[in-house]
Amino acid sequence: MKAWRESASYDYDLLFLKRHDKANFAGAYVFPGGMIESADADIKWKRLYKNYGYDDNSFKTLIPNSKNRPKIFHSNDNELIREISLRISAIRETFEECGILLCNNCSKSASSSEITSFYVANDELTSWQKKVHSDPNEFYNMCEKLDCYPNLWALHEWANWLTPTFFPASSRFDAAFFFTCLSEIPISKHDDGEINEIVWATPGDATKLKRSLPPPQLYELSTIAKYKSLDNLTQFAIERGKKGAELYLPVRVNLSDGAVHLLPGDSMYPEKVELYEFQILDKSPLTIEEFQNQSPQVHNRTEFTSKL
Repeated sequence: MKAWRESASYDYDLLFLKRHDKANFAGAYVFPGGMIESADADIKWKRLYKNYGYDDNSFKTLIPNSKNRPKIFHSNDNELIREISLRISAIRETFEECGILLCNNCSKSASSSEITSFYVANDELTSWQKKVHSDPNEFYNMCEKLDCYPNLWALHEWANWLTPTFFPASSRFDAAFFFTCLSEIPISKHDDGEINEIVWATPGDATKLKRSLPPPQLYELSTIAKYKSLDNLTQFAIERGKKGAELYLPVRVNLSDGAVHLLPGDSMYPEKVELYEFQILDKSPLTIEEFQNQSPQVHNRTEFTSKL
């Protein structure tokens, strides 16, 4: 069952990257992103921002009104708070993978609400992509050289997904998702080592990719697709970001004719969830329909009609 109606009335496109056949998640269409690096949390970034008129108070708007923050947002001593460093990670990885640079070069007092991709000449773009890919510290050096800084305020906190515990530890990821929108589709150039295609598609058209979308992307697409207008979607993202992300850890329920992945908010989601220990609920005598009928309220789940 689709969680959205297909329509040609969307006034915006979404960015997807198709993973290379030899990369992790081969052939999947994903949002830009990747690994967190220690270079992204280096305190020296504050010196760069200070050059443009930003101080510690400038970063307070990045911190949501939430006391119970997911673990991925817990900072270590002697590093930037995660609300800053995770955004730097996201901006760096986006640049590495598709050449879109979410940076600014104007002072705080002259900053604009319009968000664009910082222009980098094509020959420099390829060179810097390779340097940053080889050494994340080069991202800071690039920003100094190009006289720009990562536009943290363009990114709104969206979601936090943790891979289910029935996956091997080596295949589990704790991922923060951020939302941003640009005033126009920017020039892009994908990293040949990890990406072999850049796709811009409306949420309606993106449903055609659903068999190649990992579960978090498919789920978030179903939320985004409810908004036909970019203005309305952006306002929703801003308000959502102020509240802060909730940890989404799918819990699998085995059933006789398939499986269900439960998410927070579902009436059958367990009160006690194991973040690290293997956890699968066995209700195999029941069918998916019977399990659904036992649920006081079906609210937040994904159903699979054959066992994975």
